[in-house]
Amino acid sequence: MSPTALSVVTDPATEPDTVAAGASEHLTPTTEPTAVEPPAIIEDQVAVPPHAEAKYLDPAELLIAENVRKSFDLADHPEQVATIEQFGVRVPVLAEREPDGSILVYEGQVRTLIARHLGLARIPVWVTDAATDLDPAERRIVRTLDQININERRIPTPASDQAAGIALTLKLGASATRVAKATQRKPAEVRKIAAVGKSATAKRLLDDNQYSLDQLAVIAHYENLGDTDAVQQLLAVSRYQLDWTAKRISAERAETRDRLQASLVYAAYGFAILTRQPDTSTSEPTYLPAEEIATATGDPVTTEAIYADPDRWAVFLELDRDAEIIDIDTGELVDPDTVDWTTRGDCAAEPGDGLRHAETVTRRDRWTPLYYLPADQLADSGLQRRVDTVDTSDEQAVAAAEAAAAERERARQDRRRVIELNKRGEDSHQRRNDFLVTLVSGARPPAQTAGFVAEALARGLDPAVLHKVTSLLRIDGSTDKLVEAIHAASPNRAWMIVLAMQLAAHEIEVGKSFWRDGGARTRRYMRFLGEVGAERDFALADVEQAAAGDIDYHDIDID
Repeated sequence: MSPTALSVVTDPATEPDTVAAGASEHLTPTTEPTAVEPPAIIEDQVAVPPHAEAKYLDPAELLIAENVRKSFDLADHPEQVATIEQFGVRVPVLAEREPDGSILVYEGQVRTLIARHLGLARIPVWVTDAATDLDPAERRIVRTLDQININERRIPTPASDQAAGIALTLKLGASATRVAKATQRKPAEVRKIAAVGKSATAKRLLDDNQYSLDQLAVIAHYENLGDTDAVQQLLAVSRYQLDWTAKRISAERAETRDRLQASLVYAAYGFAILTRQPDTSTSEPTYLPAEEIATATGDPVTTEAIYADPDRWAVFLELDRDAEIIDIDTGELVDPDTVDWTTRGDCAAEPGDGLRHAETVTRRDRWTPLYYLPADQLADSGLQRRVDTVDTSDEQAVAAAEAAAAERERARQDRRRVIELNKRGEDSHQRRNDFLVTLVSGARPPAQTAGFVAEALARGLDPAVLHKVTSLLRIDGSTDKLVEAIHAASPNRAWMIVLAMQLAAHEIEVGKSFWRDGGARTRRYMRFLGEVGAERDFALADVEQAAAGDIDYHDIDID
């Protein structure tokens, strides 16, 4: 009998405390052995540690060492409890004797806990002396990696506990490469799992098995940063919308960083910096727009007057993406009317008389300062609201002033909506394009393809559509290559290429404002994507739903 097959008696109280390794075959059980074999899940063998001493010890006197397993409920494993109740602990647990004489169980902790629960007097233990020549952190790393591997061959450790264990090893200084080798994973996967292991929310979702590791890593990233708002946004959407939401959050955070960077010059003047555009649509707003403020004499507040007293004012920088056209070499602003846009993409083309080549310019974002006066500063500022400059005895004038103020507020909200939804429209493009590539890479077109192609009017491919088609199909951008691919395709694949042509023709017409001005053709296109996407883990974003006519873009929450 192998020393690792150390038997345990039902009542081991009469056995000696110490059993010589290799002599376990001489142990005599006090009860008649049974022919029933216990479940293998609890009885797999483990390698005997070198220089181990075989002992019978009281499980109540054993200490439970740090373990990768954090969530274990005996009630969840009645078979293991019943096995040990009937047969005892047949596989020795592994423990280390600390310099102070205490014995810490580092493998077999579940068996030890079950033995305590059942009141067993003794269990078999392989005891080794704790290594005193290793750094404490290194001892914890080795122990954790051993537990992850050993436990996977016994009662499986919850994925969340494994993630926490991997996070611990990296925190203690182990490299991702070392942990990857020990756990049979790739280093990139180890880093993602470690991020999940540090996030309570992501760990909980990991055990639910509803999200991919990449999605959980995104949730963990924001929770580990303390960005609870981002975590709430991610948890509020379905897993099909999570990737889109994550990209939008990432874009928003990047925009906030860029806004703060651009705001530094205004902060240097003394302005308070607003990171979010204040809501001025309420009856008692916290901030009043500068265009709603007048001087004591009723004149509009000028920019010069604002800069004369910057400590009293706050500024928000409004982003208008790609709003400015600049010279590539000098960065100077360029009048768009001076550019021959027909030369775009063709360096050899000659621009028209008096015009410049489109490839000599590029676009950049524009930050427009919007000035606000805190409402609680109005009384001491010597300023007043524009509506308050009207003679209150003139009812018509008061009504006209209030109507004008309401119209200005509507214009502000409309502009805010346009800018925000344009950004979402742009941000949705890459995600939608990724979905299209996946859609047309299959061997069989979706069931809706025939109807969609029949409805779309067949036209010859112009250069722009050809370029988009070949981009989607990942082939050389020429008509010959496209025809060659069609000739080599199976019937189903040929249909997929036809679908790619239609998708490309529709996609190049989708601008950033498609959510409001896409027209019937874009509406049919978005509805088609929504129908086929429902079967392929893709759902329309809010701006795409608006383009499809499923929702009113005015109802989209932009906060």
